[in-house]
Amino acid sequence: MSAHDLLEQARELPYGEAKAILLERAVKEAEAEGDPELLFFARLQLTGAYQHGGEPGKSFAVFSRNLAARDADPGLYTGGLHDTLLWHFKWIASDTRSFPEIPLKRSLDVLDDMERRYTEAGHGLHAVHAQRAYLARHLGDREAAEECYRRWVTTPRDEMSDCAGCDPTGQVAHLAWTGRDEEAVALAEPVLSGELTCTEQPQDILTELLLPYLRTGRHAEAAAAHLRAYRIIAGQVHNLLEIGRHLEFCALSGNESRGLEILQRELPLLERPPSPYAELSFSACAALLLGRLESLGQGLAAAGDTTVRELRARLERRAFELADRFDARNGTTGVGDALRGRLAREPLADYVPLVPHARRVTPPPPVVAPVGHSPEELLELATQAWRTGDLPAAFAAWERYDQVGGELNAGRLDGLGLAAAVQGDPEAAERHWRKAAELHADPALAQASLGRLGLLSEEGLPLVESSHAYLAEHGTPSQRAASRLRLAQAYARAGRLDEAVALLEGHDDGESLALLARMVEPERALELFGSARAALRAEGHTGQLARASLLHAQLIRHHGGQLDDLLGAYAEALSRRIEPELRAMAHAGRGEVLVEVGRAAEAVDDLVEAVAAFTALGERQAATHLRADLAAAYLAAERPSEAAVTAEEALAMLEPDAAEPRCQARWVRAHALRMLGDRQGALVDFQALIEEYDNPWQSARAADMAGRLLEELDRDDEAARSFTLASDRYLPDDPAASAIALRRAALSLFWSGSPALETSERAVAALEGTDEPFELAVALYDQARILAGLSRTGEALAAAERARDRFAALDEDGAVETVTDLIDGLMD
Repeated sequence: MSAHDLLEQARELPYGEAKAILLERAVKEAEAEGDPELLFFARLQLTGAYQHGGEPGKSFAVFSRNLAARDADPGLYTGGLHDTLLWHFKWIASDTRSFPEIPLKRSLDVLDDMERRYTEAGHGLHAVHAQRAYLARHLGDREAAEECYRRWVTTPRDEMSDCAGCDPTGQVAHLAWTGRDEEAVALAEPVLSGELTCTEQPQDILTELLLPYLRTGRHAEAAAAHLRAYRIIAGQVHNLLEIGRHLEFCALSGNESRGLEILQRELPLLERPPSPYAELSFSACAALLLGRLESLGQGLAAAGDTTVRELRARLERRAFELADRFDARNGTTGVGDALRGRLAREPLADYVPLVPHARRVTPPPPVVAPVGHSPEELLELATQAWRTGDLPAAFAAWERYDQVGGELNAGRLDGLGLAAAVQGDPEAAERHWRKAAELHADPALAQASLGRLGLLSEEGLPLVESSHAYLAEHGTPSQRAASRLRLAQAYARAGRLDEAVALLEGHDDGESLALLARMVEPERALELFGSARAALRAEGHTGQLARASLLHAQLIRHHGGQLDDLLGAYAEALSRRIEPELRAMAHAGRGEVLVEVGRAAEAVDDLVEAVAAFTALGERQAATHLRADLAAAYLAAERPSEAAVTAEEALAMLEPDAAEPRCQARWVRAHALRMLGDRQGALVDFQALIEEYDNPWQSARAADMAGRLLEELDRDDEAARSFTLASDRYLPDDPAASAIALRRAALSLFWSGSPALETSERAVAALEGTDEPFELAVALYDQARILAGLSRTGEALAAAERARDRFAALDEDGAVETVTDLIDGLMD
């Protein structure tokens, strides 16, 4: 293969080892061909491949050869060749700083040579001043760095200047280093609002802005910058230093769990760091993160093949070893001082949420306590609010009563008992109600207190019965109704459900209907809850209406009903003032329903509210499991970045034995990463799921997805094995999916150069027994290509004609055209 062919082939490859190897071959071939200009061009391409592929140390020799060739024959290497060589000076100047074995004098000499050559070529010194500023910052020389920065920003840009994104990135870094964060942010704003075409942007400038954003309180911007930039650089060895900066962001923003997740994923990159300085920076940032985790009591948590504590000590030790080498080379303490300063950093925020559901939940504003009322009126207001189910209003009235000096009388003790019961303190409730019963001058009120007291335990049933007997004869209508409800609840708790139902039958008030609905079979309960809600709505019992609506929604969801009725019940529950726990349940329920019916975009807001609310309530398990649901909703709503982050949060928080939600979260993350272009990350998740799923069909589905990603990554041998595994595991429950996976296995074998015909024949035979006419046509087309590759032209034509006829029967005109082209080629 000629040097030109190798260069063309390399041009199609992404930066990495494969591209560099092809370009190394191109350089050798150009040398053998004796074409000096082609050789010069090949070396330029190889220099770029080393730089962007994570091997900058290999650039020195290649660059030096081109520099020597240009000096030996200046007239031969002109125009674009010479300009590109001068552009590469910036890379070399930067790299000499990154390897401590290169003397400082060499770095200074490179900058002097760069300045001379730029001047001779008629270029400005804008880029030279930038490189001198970088070197001064590396040395910790603030005075020199500031002077070089002044020259940099006052010298006009020219064709040798870094791009419109990279040049400001360096300036942002200088401003942040000198404590001018507001200037750094202001400088970056027009850059980020413009169009950036450089391969290093916008991820580099966003990474430089992480700490300025945090230090200036721009938390939303910091979170967005982290998510956007990290997603681009994840897994890229040449971005090792920048990945470390994202670990630092997590350490300083309260996102330590996410930082650990990133560290565990990126730790293998340390096995082949692009430079010692990148290794030092990454190790320092990782040590900072791990130190934060230690301070949070997670020193013994797993981190790679060791613990957080041990890995922190190892990385910190390595960082100081490298810093000592740099400082010895530089004759300063600048690198070591910077390392010590980084490791001593304290968090810049308690917690910076990365996605909406992670925000700090602000409790709703408290109900304004009524003013201008006497203590007696306040007690009456509290009682009325309690009867309608408006607990916040009741508590506010009681609080106001205390503020205006109301005495601790029987009425107030009743209120304290009700509050204690709601707050889960039955002992306090019993104490308050017993005292209230003693103090009430009105026997009916005393019996009401005793009736409440009787509800606290099964042994209190006789007390509830005697209370009801008295109130049924001597109480007011409202007292009789409340007593009847108490007795019905007491009977139900004692297992005497028939008596409870009998007490409630025939009463059409909302509370009786709602309580009755909770005691009868689901079919009747559905009707009763509808009647109860209508009655409560008419009676103005807002709190009771919200609770009844939530219970009605849950019943419809689990026992059938119309979607509009279900969503209407959730909406009515959420439109009223309701306790935080019930509001969280309503948001969670409606969000889950919306996901189930394919309305994920609408579900997101509800699930965000639910996760935030349960988190604020301290219900960690509920919030964690809902994170997995929210991640799925984000994915279905085509918001892959948020889906990936939310799934990662769920995986970090779920218990190891929570197999089903863990698999769900990993499945979502795998698909999100694929949508974001991180095929390698997605592949890791799908391959893990193959073994994590207990269900063979789900395991097959994961193997199927892994095979597709391996196809996309041109790893055809592995793809064939994954598809074969998927076919085997699909077979018992889904013969059609098994046959389709087998077809994919055959094609992967074909692309890998392995024998594929037998597998293809099995796939065709299997598909002929399924209701998958399109897939059968594809399998026949694949078989025709395999046969053609074996030079069995007649059989290939027969298979292709069968494929064409089947596609035609399905009105697949594009496929017919493709197969026809194959047939024409076979007949030539």
